Amino acid sequence: MTIVIRSNEVRRGNRGLVLSAVRRGGLVSRTDIGRQTGLSAATVSAITSDLIADGFLIQPSQTLSSGSGRGRPKVALTVNPAAALIGVVIFQLNLVSAAIVDYSGATISESSRQLTSAELTPQDIRDALVGCLKNAMDRSGYDDRLLSRIAVSVQGVTDVAGSVLLWSPITEHRDLPLAGWMRRAFSVPTSVSNDCDLMARALNRREPKRYSTSFASIMLSYGVGMGLFLRGTIVNGLNTSGTEFGHMVFQPGGALCRCGRRGCIEAYAADYAIRRAARGEPEDTMPPAPADHIDFQQIADLAHAGDARAIQAIKEAGRAIGTGLCSLFALVDAFPIALIGRGTLVFDIMEGAIREALESTVGGGNINDIDIHCFADEKPLVAEGCAITALLVLDEEIADAAVV
Repeated sequence: MTIVIRSNEVRRGNRGLVLSAVRRGGLVSRTDIGRQTGLSAATVSAITSDLIADGFLIQPSQTLSSGSGRGRPKVALTVNPAAALIGVVIFQLNLVSAAIVDYSGATISESSRQLTSAELTPQDIRDALVGCLKNAMDRSGYDDRLLSRIAVSVQGVTDVAGSVLLWSPITEHRDLPLAGWMRRAFSVPTSVSNDCDLMARALNRREPKRYSTSFASIMLSYGVGMGLFLRGTIVNGLNTSGTEFGHMVFQPGGALCRCGRRGCIEAYAADYAIRRAARGEPEDTMPPAPADHIDFQQIADLAHAGDARAIQAIKEAGRAIGTGLCSLFALVDAFPIALIGRGTLVFDIMEGAIREALESTVGGGNINDIDIHCFADEKPLVAEGCAITALLVLDEEIADAAVV
């Protein structure tokens, strides 16, 4: 069988490699690009010249050292911040926030709005998302016609096409066409993604040595969610964003989860579950509505002060998380874990229980070598994940433009 590689496909691929190298490097030379991509000097020169002419790359005034200390300094290249604008919108519990990001990934302007998400109608949600982004756009000083793409983050499950919010713990409404709302308001392509998936993308870009090809980001907050990266790709379900780690079963028939089922990991590890246990409330106590504020810092303070019930509740949360990770690692082998959100305030108490559960279930080994790292504030990661998701799609479109 003869395999024919069309020249257009090669040009598209090479242009994409160059854009990726510049975006990852921030400030790179043509020599750096060639070394990273394996492309010839002539190919790199031709592609970068085209991208400069098209306005996507620029040559800033600064130069780069030749490395050896001898010879002429190397000409630096970077992405042109003015080449495009990206809209970032985050819909989370009782808060909508938005930002305008330039083509380099820098934030130009921001806007936010406090609200009670559980009380919003679908029209209220649409107006909050659209209005918050319009406000951020107004603050940027740019015309909204300059927007190239919009990325929306949600707490909940989306369709696999990244268009509809199918279900969320922060609203009773289902099948919300968020992408359609934003497209109609701003006339640009829009994607909708689960917040845990976006945090995983951000970690992959921010710390590629630690979070490279396979790892998981686990959100510990009002709910428990997961973004799963395997062999360099986000893992989703066949029809939805999937990977609902928090709703894997820890104790069959156990504590009541806010999803209505019993024994879920979340029913032990979410903030409402830890508070329920720390207060000594029965396991079938109804989880609070999303509008209810949970002062998790207070629970953390009690535990660190030696409160026995709070400590026991947190350790049980650790066992639930560790048991869930065991099931995951049995399928795909162990990899680094990022724990994110306010639940990490008690990681020092929780960690031992997590590792004990891992050891007792999978038979020991190098359990303590599994890298578990914490990030207390999820919002920067979500915003970064939104921006990079939209920018990478835009880079693909720019690479495709080479074959028109």
